[in-house]
Amino acid sequence: SLTQEINEKGRMDQLFASREYNEFVELIYDRVNFSVMISGFLLFFVSGYFFYGALFAAIGATSGSESDGQQFVLPLIFLLLFALYAGHYTMQNPESTAATVYQFLPFTSPVVVMVKLALGYPEGQGYMMYLSLLILLLSAIFTLLIAGRLYKNGILQFGHRVRLSTIVKWLRKA
Repeated sequence: SLTQEINEKGRMDQLFASREYNEFVELIYDRVNFSVMISGFLLFFVSGYFFYGALFAAIGATSGSESDGQQFVLPLIFLLLFALYAGHYTMQNPESTAATVYQFLPFTSPVVVMVKLALGYPEGQGYMMYLSLLILLLSAIFTLLIAGRLYKNGILQFGHRVRLSTIVKWLRKA
């Protein structure tokens, strides 16, 4: 009788545990609009990839050697880390002015907009996501143009030291 009671209690605990889990899963499926999240992720991932890829390509095109390029990669890594911090900050303070500003900076927008999408935009503020995407796309195109010009002017230059004056000269060259 005592063994039967323990077995019955164990089955009831399993039933309630699975019920709580199902309620959690239902909450996730009810709260998150996956079609919006996936399409937003694809748009911002591709745009952010082109933006950061162009920055890394510009560094590679201006570097005369591998060691020269490595010193310029560190600031880009700091920008990527700052973007992660901005996403964390936006999770904690989604309505703050800083979170709104981070949403429009091309360095931080791919992360911050995804956080804001997951939290849900307030009524009437969905246009901010599209404005952020437009800024990111225009920044990616502009950065790709700069990287292309640097690549065209600097790729055949070997054994040179990278100076800011040289980079500016390459940007002005047609």
